[in-house]
Amino acid sequence: MSKSEEVRRRAEELLVELEKLKDDRGAMANLRRGLNQATEDRAWPWIARWCDLEKDWIRTIYTTVAAAYATQPDAAAEGNLGATLRRIAMGGGKTEDGLASFESRFRRLLACQTTEEVCSRVGEVMRAAKQKGVPVNYTQLFQDFWWWNGGRPKIAWAAQFWGAPKEDGGGS
Repeated sequence: MSKSEEVRRRAEELLVELEKLKDDRGAMANLRRGLNQATEDRAWPWIARWCDLEKDWIRTIYTTVAAAYATQPDAAAEGNLGATLRRIAMGGGKTEDGLASFESRFRRLLACQTTEEVCSRVGEVMRAAKQKGVPVNYTQLFQDFWWWNGGRPKIAWAAQFWGAPKEDGGGS
């Protein structure tokens, strides 16, 4: 199994376990605490089942994805966080001008240099996704965090945020 396949498998296994906890209000509340470094330890009893807590960057990925899911449990099968932000920005029939309202927030995400840094900034995106009813592709989010330091997720996010959606005939 390649490293990419292994990472995807980890993401899918995490999502299966999170689905099982979806109706457990206490677990979801504790998992949401993972979006704040001061309270992330409240999520550790669940996260410890899936990862080595002693490896900071891996723990951060699991904690953040679990917290994001606990914040907005509606999962999408496609897209990345760039596509999610695009849908949030253009919700309610807004045109491309709606992207401008989220551009500075999106640029702050793209400016993050490390996995830990980008993970620390996704909470507001998840809350906006919940408020606007926009689902999130958590399998892709997990993988993007995993490979963040290589830079490719940034390019993919930018392509889906600023690029024309495929159904509009743009992109390829």
